[in-house]
Amino acid sequence: MKFNNTFSASNAVNIAFVSLFVLALALFSPRAMAVNVLMQHNDLSRTGANTAEVILTPGNVTNNFGKLFTNSVDGQVYAQPLYVQNLSLSGGTHNVVFVCTESNSVYAFDADASGVTYWHEKLGTPYTPGCSDLTPVVGITGTPVIDPDSETLYVDTKLVTSVTNHELHALDITTGNEKFGGPVIITGGSQFNPVLEHQRPGLVLYNGVVYVAFGSHCDQGAYHGFVFGYNATNLTQMYSFNTTPTGSQGAIWSGGMAPAVDTNGNIYVMTGNGTFDGTTNYGESMIKLNASLVVQGYATPTNWSSLNSGDTDFGSGGPVLLPTHYIVGMGKDGVMSLADINNMGGLGGFVQTFSAQSRGDTLGKSPVYWQGPAMQYLYFMHANSETKAFQFTGTNVNTTALGTNSVTESDRSGGLSLSANGTTNGILWEIDSDSNLRAYDAMNFPKLLWTGSVGSYVKMNCPTIANGKVYVGTMNSLVVWGLTNYLYLQSGIQNPVLSWGTGKLLQTTNLTGSWTTNTTATSPYTVFPTNGQTFYRVLNTP
Repeated sequence: MKFNNTFSASNAVNIAFVSLFVLALALFSPRAMAVNVLMQHNDLSRTGANTAEVILTPGNVTNNFGKLFTNSVDGQVYAQPLYVQNLSLSGGTHNVVFVCTESNSVYAFDADASGVTYWHEKLGTPYTPGCSDLTPVVGITGTPVIDPDSETLYVDTKLVTSVTNHELHALDITTGNEKFGGPVIITGGSQFNPVLEHQRPGLVLYNGVVYVAFGSHCDQGAYHGFVFGYNATNLTQMYSFNTTPTGSQGAIWSGGMAPAVDTNGNIYVMTGNGTFDGTTNYGESMIKLNASLVVQGYATPTNWSSLNSGDTDFGSGGPVLLPTHYIVGMGKDGVMSLADINNMGGLGGFVQTFSAQSRGDTLGKSPVYWQGPAMQYLYFMHANSETKAFQFTGTNVNTTALGTNSVTESDRSGGLSLSANGTTNGILWEIDSDSNLRAYDAMNFPKLLWTGSVGSYVKMNCPTIANGKVYVGTMNSLVVWGLTNYLYLQSGIQNPVLSWGTGKLLQTTNLTGSWTTNTTATSPYTVFPTNGQTFYRVLNTP
């Protein structure tokens, strides 16, 4: 028999009660800080770490973690699920998870309860490709970005009307309705062919501009890599950048990772096979752009030509910014490349390079960066390899791995994310090509904490962790995991909602008295106002 955390609720507002309420919460339950996941891999540096996770720990994930529920969707989920806490919609305040599919659907699901859909928008007929890279349809691939101030979700769709186009949508996250006169067709002159272009990288929102990056689909035709900047309030195109304007190719794939943005608003992308001359064309390069998408510097491997001839795209992965002025990335060849953003170095000018992984086509939304209690960690997932942890010293990466797990990815790897409470309780979450979700002790990697099946994984997709739950998009669903004996509180609202995995809901008006079973309560359970005070907890019987 096991009791978990206790919560109290009341509508009383006198000072004595407020003090008691805070004391009860402090003694019996860790309350989650307000955590939103509004963009691909959590932040503009693309660290992949949610460092405000106060519920999940290595200890409780080992003992009491499992699947809570599954919501079906109408297509494959390549885009990372996004999360907004305490959103006012549908006549209440709810935690909401947003899921996009290759069928051009956007769903707003309740993040805590099974089967609750606040809205679902179908944004047009998806494109049917003539190759096998992503089948059977291509719609929404790049992770959207959310502006919490205007409550807007920006997303790209590839769709077919009378012709094939990419469209940029601005959706009201409370209703799903189009905003700002959207959608608008993305254009890029005669060299931008929407049939050939694939919008795989996550979108960026910075200083009132939405940035959308493109590569190719299946390396077909005369394509180029592009970045476009759109005004976030009226969806007019402001800036554009072609990676190879007088050459060819130079796709921005990045394994679905979004471009990184530094504190000065500079934007960083990595490109794949393509023309390179260091003046106009930047294939096989790590490129620094200003907010107007003008090149400020670049770093390119000296063997770029052989990378081209071997189809060994440098830009198979995406860049991650590291303290205080470094950027790191990895391509198909498994070579880790570290550059100084204050002096990108040009051809062969990397601060450090070394072979960290085996050759393979995909990178699993990595690297992931975390500042632990005593050192800085980098985690690399790569096709045909095992995930490895390395130490970042502040100026270079220690070439001897701290740890290597025992799961060898296929040539189509899954993805990584990390949760931690600041510098403690780090957990590395890994979706593997064997369709399992694994949790590792991030400080003692590869100590395995937990394993469970996701059903059918999607390549390069990574989990989203928020407020004690882990959200994973699959081939046809959103799967949600959490602590199975934990009572989750939706706080900051008039009528809080309690949800839990298994067990009975118990309640009492006196912590030193007896507890009674609420025989009618099912999860999720809304606590309605009374003039008294009631404490709740879950009784879980093994």
